[in-house]
Amino acid sequence: MTPFDAHGIDHLSAGSLNLWMANPREWAVRYLAKQEAEDPDPALWRGSAVEAGLACWLRGGSLEQARTAACQSFDLNALGDLSDEAEAERGLMSLMVDRACGWTAPGDLTASQLRIEHCFDGIPVPLVGFLDFAFETEIDVDLKTTRACPSRPRGNHVRQVALYRAARDRRGGLLYVTARKLAYFEIDDADAQAALDDLHAAGLSLTQFLAKVGDADDALACLPYNPDDFRTTPKVPIDPVLQDR
Repeated sequence: MTPFDAHGIDHLSAGSLNLWMANPREWAVRYLAKQEAEDPDPALWRGSAVEAGLACWLRGGSLEQARTAACQSFDLNALGDLSDEAEAERGLMSLMVDRACGWTAPGDLTASQLRIEHCFDGIPVPLVGFLDFAFETEIDVDLKTTRACPSRPRGNHVRQVALYRAARDRRGGLLYVTARKLAYFEIDDADAQAALDDLHAAGLSLTQFLAKVGDADDALACLPYNPDDFRTTPKVPIDPVLQDR
């Protein structure tokens, strides 16, 4: 039995390893204690909606059809949520769809939300992901909606694209879309390899950690709580008994 089998984990992802690198305790909260955030996240709904709108447009739909597809996606996730936060993200979504549909795509779209899988030496479970857009020109693109457009691709996003590149042996890029602008970055070989090495190292460290902890309580007792990290959810207290282990 592998350390992952012992904890009921059958695969990893770039997102889970990014979290392990950034906030190990929060990783344990989500993947070992199985505590997910209970609050709705309209920003995630917005991202999914813009992706749906752009996919519609890339498949030959009109701008109006793309807007409709985005609204339908947002409404499906919002389930009638009329909070100020949800309405603010709905407004951003509309602007982002218009902006995204002004992008010059690198060819005809061949697939969206395509499942990929990649294995690393020394890590007994595969890394699984879903890339946003695959084009006939042998390039895969991941979409990121954000309030501020970065001047360079973010490291956690580069690691996602690096995983797709490794799994598919194709070029990869990141499309950032805000309400006012968009930016496209293709990830070169050197950056992709460095990012892939980071993922591999993170996966190896996680494998070793899981081999040494018995359960979620044991893991949480070993890891510090970081109240300053936006990812942190203070949902799982440490059992005082475990503090003496």
